[in-house]
Amino acid sequence: MYRNPTGFQSDFYYVYGAGGHAHVVIDCLRSQGIGVKAIFDDHPERRHPGHLGVRPGIRMTGNGDFPVLEYPVVLCVGRNAERAELVELLEARYGIACHTSAIVAPSAKIGAGTVILHGAIIQPNTVIGRHVLVNTAASIDHDNRIGDFAHISPHVTLCGHVEVGEGTHIGAGAMVIPKVKIGKWSTIGAGTVVLHDIGDHVTAVGNPARILAGSTGQVMPQLQGRPAAGLLR
Repeated sequence: MYRNPTGFQSDFYYVYGAGGHAHVVIDCLRSQGIGVKAIFDDHPERRHPGHLGVRPGIRMTGNGDFPVLEYPVVLCVGRNAERAELVELLEARYGIACHTSAIVAPSAKIGAGTVILHGAIIQPNTVIGRHVLVNTAASIDHDNRIGDFAHISPHVTLCGHVEVGEGTHIGAGAMVIPKVKIGKWSTIGAGTVVLHDIGDHVTAVGNPARILAGSTGQVMPQLQGRPAAGLLR
């Protein structure tokens, strides 16, 4: 079951980012019948050789010389903080990339700019924030709340009524039991089993999850001196 959760339709999107992840997102767009109008990127050293005709991004051109974006944009950037920074810089409207093999319940709410990759499952009454990356075959059960700029990695399992804070990264194959709350800008390591609440700005690993002493979680976005938490809501 697939439905297009965007509030508007467009035959073309702009893709921002030119690494391997962008190839996967472009495949999602093609499955939706959406073409790529142009690809922008700020990191020539990271570009995948398969991307041709990549245009310089706003950090390379500066605001004054960056073109007006007439079509929706999808950010193909894996780093959560960088997505937040780009949203502050770009004057754009954002589309949703959702592969047709994904299952998205009709009652789920999906925020602008979110990417839902191949085989992901999003169950009823779940709310996904803006610019979230729901990676390959991730399973997000009913009544979850996923904050803006979070990344749910491949084969993650989030049971019912889980909350994941803004900017948090849940590593590949991690499992979170029902009704657990995970804070903002934290990191849950690959394969971690989370049985209890996790706070903001920490890294948790293992089975059961334990917080690494001295850890600070995800890198915070640099938003022109303004606090990141809640800024982009």
